[in-house]
Amino acid sequence: MGYEPQKFVAPDGTEMVVMPAADFERLRMLAEESEDVLAAREQMTRLAVGEGTMPGPVLNLMLDTGLSPISAWRKYRGLSQVELAKAAGCTQSALSQIESGARYGTPKLRKALAKALDAPLWTLDNED
Repeated sequence: MGYEPQKFVAPDGTEMVVMPAADFERLRMLAEESEDVLAAREQMTRLAVGEGTMPGPVLNLMLDTGLSPISAWRKYRGLSQVELAKAAGCTQSALSQIESGARYGTPKLRKALAKALDAPLWTLDNED
């Protein structure tokens, strides 16, 4: 940075900094890259401790058709909602609400769904 940022205190007491937009954009991009590195490290840790991965077809169903992770895994496994609900010990109605995002489901039920889908638990969550 060839410019010394200007510092001041706003009327509400917030400390502020004024800098060239190019410097701000550079800092923003570095912060985004840092978040990407942290996410990659988290994934590497999951792999190292044997938490499993998400198959490409499941990810494609989520990205291409907008399915929730549980819906995508269910379709990948070739199960109906009734079959998955029965295997996980819940009703088809409850599963439908979870797949649509209207409900989240208890930790116990989500573990049962992961087991019934033979899917790592972490892959059933949206990263919105």
